Amino acid sequence: MKRFPLLQVILLTVTLISCRNNHLIGDSSYRDAVRKDYKIRSDRYGERRSDLFSATESASDRQQREALQFMLAYMPLSDIAFYDPEFLKANIDAALDTRKEMKWGATVPYEIFLHFVLPQRVNNENLDSFRLVYKDELKSRISGLDARAAALEINHWCHEKVAYQPADIRTSAPMATILSARGRCGEESVFTVSALRAAGLPARQVYTPRWAHSDDNHAWVEVWIDGIWYYMGACEPEPLLDRGWFTVPATRAMLVHTKAFGRYNGEEPLVKRGNLYSEINTLGKYAITKNLRVLVADENGNPVSGADVDYLLYNYAELYPIASLVTDDRGECSFTTGIGSLLVWARVDEKYGYGYVAPDADSITVSVFSNHLPDHLPLDLKAPEAGPATQSPSDKQLRENAFRLDREDKLRLAYVSSWLDGVSINDLAGELQSDSAGISRLLKTSMGNWRSILSFLSQSGDNAGLALRLLETVSEKDLRDTPAAILTDHLNNAPENSSGYDQGFYDEWVLNPRVAEEILSPFRSQLKLAFPDEIMGKFDDPAEIINWIESSVTVNDTENYYGTPLIPSWVEKLRISDHRSRDIFFVALSRTAGHPARLEPGTGRPQYFKAGKWTDIWFSDAVRPSAVKSYVTFTSDETNPKPEYSIHFTLARFEDGRYRTLEFGENLGIEEMQKNIPLDPGKYMLVTGNRNETGDVLAELDFFELLPDDSTLIQVRLRDEEKEAPVKGKIDAGRTITLADGKMAPMLMIKEKGVVILWIDPGTEPTRHIFRDLPLLREEFDEWGGYLLFMLRGGAEGDSFNPADFPGLPQNALFCLDENHEFLRSVWSDDYPGLRFPVVIYADSAGNILFSSQGYRIGIGEQILKKIK
Repeated sequence: MKRFPLLQVILLTVTLISCRNNHLIGDSSYRDAVRKDYKIRSDRYGERRSDLFSATESASDRQQREALQFMLAYMPLSDIAFYDPEFLKANIDAALDTRKEMKWGATVPYEIFLHFVLPQRVNNENLDSFRLVYKDELKSRISGLDARAAALEINHWCHEKVAYQPADIRTSAPMATILSARGRCGEESVFTVSALRAAGLPARQVYTPRWAHSDDNHAWVEVWIDGIWYYMGACEPEPLLDRGWFTVPATRAMLVHTKAFGRYNGEEPLVKRGNLYSEINTLGKYAITKNLRVLVADENGNPVSGADVDYLLYNYAELYPIASLVTDDRGECSFTTGIGSLLVWARVDEKYGYGYVAPDADSITVSVFSNHLPDHLPLDLKAPEAGPATQSPSDKQLRENAFRLDREDKLRLAYVSSWLDGVSINDLAGELQSDSAGISRLLKTSMGNWRSILSFLSQSGDNAGLALRLLETVSEKDLRDTPAAILTDHLNNAPENSSGYDQGFYDEWVLNPRVAEEILSPFRSQLKLAFPDEIMGKFDDPAEIINWIESSVTVNDTENYYGTPLIPSWVEKLRISDHRSRDIFFVALSRTAGHPARLEPGTGRPQYFKAGKWTDIWFSDAVRPSAVKSYVTFTSDETNPKPEYSIHFTLARFEDGRYRTLEFGENLGIEEMQKNIPLDPGKYMLVTGNRNETGDVLAELDFFELLPDDSTLIQVRLRDEEKEAPVKGKIDAGRTITLADGKMAPMLMIKEKGVVILWIDPGTEPTRHIFRDLPLLREEFDEWGGYLLFMLRGGAEGDSFNPADFPGLPQNALFCLDENHEFLRSVWSDDYPGLRFPVVIYADSAGNILFSSQGYRIGIGEQILKKIK
């Protein structure tokens, strides 16, 4: 061991202490503003979280104190509830250490550090110890690299750990994402940003809230290096920065944005500035933009100040507000957006109005009236045109990157293949006296969390049957990231079914620990501990739960700006909550007391079950409609495509001057939807849309009113283009193809039905979307009866690709080899170098190409079926 003289150690210690006693926040006026905002937060929450807000008094040095003040001044409500003071200090110290440990640390200005390195939170994820656990591993991985090379290397590390897989909207914590080796784009980007920040590299998650040309959204990463923000795909390493499969789709975006934690005074354009955060508009880096100015006027043409203005984009069959602004004293507001269609909705007091914005328009006047909506409004909505791709790496860089990706895939797959090692499902089923198939499915779904699920089941003892039923109630993601102790808490504290509810009903609405999109927590024992027996006894009446919440919990929606729900025990501890977390708290407390409770499908309203029916909860801050319900049934004669909720149509209710979409689910066919859905009487809007292969939408809005105790049949019709599909090329029906097993087969299969050919890029998100999309339409493709040929290039991609990982494809799906893309080059000889994968074509029985697509697109299966039929 190398030894240092005592004097040298003392001098080094003094130097470090001296450095940490310099100001972290270099500008005194900004420092004063942070202190002022910290005091406001301390006055508001200090009594309930005295342990947290007193942490500044015991700070080890000036920089830690200023960092604590900054974090506590601006963190969302969910984090004020979550953080333990020592845990917060440990994460702050880890971030501060990177300023001296990393060669780029000293070059990062304090403003950039505060907003894009210091915060542990990236977006709406669940927080964990990622920075503390992985900081040293990342530091070792990038030792000796400059900032640019380090950012690229960290993305390779992330790819080694995680690959893309669609999932529900709850965002897992970074360590949970590693555990399952899977994540949707929002989770991959949270994970990658966390890794970059752990290494002292300023980073942020940017995202388009909704695409204009496709029914989806996407998130990726930007990293700050030497004064410039560069982008990259999360867990999708490229040889260069500013490169990703989404580059061209991003040229068609109408907004790309991110939130900056705290008071952000940067020079970037803002969507809006709040007291706790700023929303930065980064669209100009990716797409051609325009500044869209909106003037709101009254019936007489006079400007209206203070009007709320929503910029609405069609996506998922709803009009989604990608930005919400307020008019100034001149009655104006402006927003930087892309060159596509929008609908603008303005409202003030009891008046409202709308206006259609064409792609080439840069201003619009919206007049607000008391009520002037038409019964029917057709809309032709245009998506922005695609722009060019960015620079391409050299062939050598691409080969080297492909080699690394393949090696990283194998490392990740080796970890995945180790799951359930040494576990005998049959033995476990025997011990639990249960069905082995059900246990096998639960354990496989739990992925890297299988040990927790196995532990929970193994320790359930005489409650094994109830334990299995509990696991059946939660989501797939819950199985992947919930510790055994939390599941055991719910098992041991589950109330008796003393009212004799049907078992399935009891399991879903009492036993179930999942309420909405909150992280699972041991709320049953925590709430029992928080409420003395005499109070918990009063909760035998749900009305007493409502009364306690009304008298004890203050609602504040502005403070929880990332929208991460507070877990139920945090609501009780803090006594301040946003509306959504309060409603989740009501359901959790009701279930703890043994009452069936839920958030109503569609409206999301809290309800409890009593006397054989669901009863709505109306807190004092809610506007209560008629107690008598209206009833709605959806019907349609459409067959191509068959209408699905949140894909082809949605229903929205008029509330507080705007239409709010009801949440019935996604990919839900009309025949699967409940008949006579109970809804509140009032004004409604039916939105229907039919998206074509260019990404444009033929939409319609129907406005109507539902009256109390009426039953309404809503006919869903989709507008359709009435023009013949042009022939886009031709394929040689006489050629042969190579199947994945190496056997040769003639292309005679297209003679009768035609053929769909898909050149895929395994492992990338656009290709994975296809493997998610097509199984949903298996019945329709099987009815057609033609072949779908999935073309692999061969080489590295074939080594780690396993078709068995993508079940549910149409029965005539075949995997083939197109060595060096020889077949693809014959179809697109001139355009081949610029093609974006996956490349998809449909050719009829004569070999005429009637449909073609390249790159990222959601719903491509539906587009193919339209051409086939």
